[in-house]
Amino acid sequence: MKKYGLIIIAGICLAVLVFGHLHWKNISQAAGVEAREAAAKVKEKEKEERDALIQSLKPENNKEQPLIDYLHYKSLTQERVIVSLVGSNGTSGTGASKTFNSWARRLEKSLRAHRDELETLRFINHGHEGYSTEDLLEGKKIEAVIQDNPDLIIFENSLINNHYQSLSLEQTQKDLESIMSKLQVELPNAKILIISPNPVANGKTENSLGLNYLDYIQASEQVIKTNKWAYMNSKEEIEKKLKKKNMRLADILTNDNIHPNDQGHYIWFEVMEEYFKLKK
Repeated sequence: MKKYGLIIIAGICLAVLVFGHLHWKNISQAAGVEAREAAAKVKEKEKEERDALIQSLKPENNKEQPLIDYLHYKSLTQERVIVSLVGSNGTSGTGASKTFNSWARRLEKSLRAHRDELETLRFINHGHEGYSTEDLLEGKKIEAVIQDNPDLIIFENSLINNHYQSLSLEQTQKDLESIMSKLQVELPNAKILIISPNPVANGKTENSLGLNYLDYIQASEQVIKTNKWAYMNSKEEIEKKLKKKNMRLADILTNDNIHPNDQGHYIWFEVMEEYFKLKK
């Protein structure tokens, strides 16, 4: 009897183990199904939120959209986002102690940090020291920008060098129109922002044509206003910042009194960053 009792007990234990295993397996499978369903719901919700965000950022629905929102939209709808910069010394970073201290590099870093999706953002810099608008055209630098196929172009109008090289106001205006025509024809879907160069200490000094730096800015602004092009007067905005910070122009320029130093580049970056967040 003992032997049979042990056999019965062993059988019962085995049955418990088998049924327990099957029960646990069923519970595990059910939990796995629930987890997959929950993950699918989360993924679907994320997709819905992403689609809604894309719709809200569509440029067609936001005619006065800030540039940062425009770039955000591009980052959500394509693999990479390109911003091409073209101009002269200010764009190339002349005066900054390190490349990373230039306004352009600071702006790129700031935009990437501001929105997670903008990690794919890339700045391509075509700033050339000493170049006038005429040099940019003759040196095929506008064609180089076109090759980038950018989503946004920041064009620093090379007016300090135009003034220094004594280009006429008529030539300056003609060059501006030629540059914009090339960019608009070849890159019809790209946004273009024209900016003036920085303020300089010798802004009232006349060149061989009897013209000062401000004359070149005003002549360019006439063409820009007529064509309703997007524009920011860096000179004026930087000067406003200096007044608010109770700083002198000399504090932000290098010893040549023309190019911005690290502080100058930082203030220029602040001005640009604020512009990127403004509705147009």
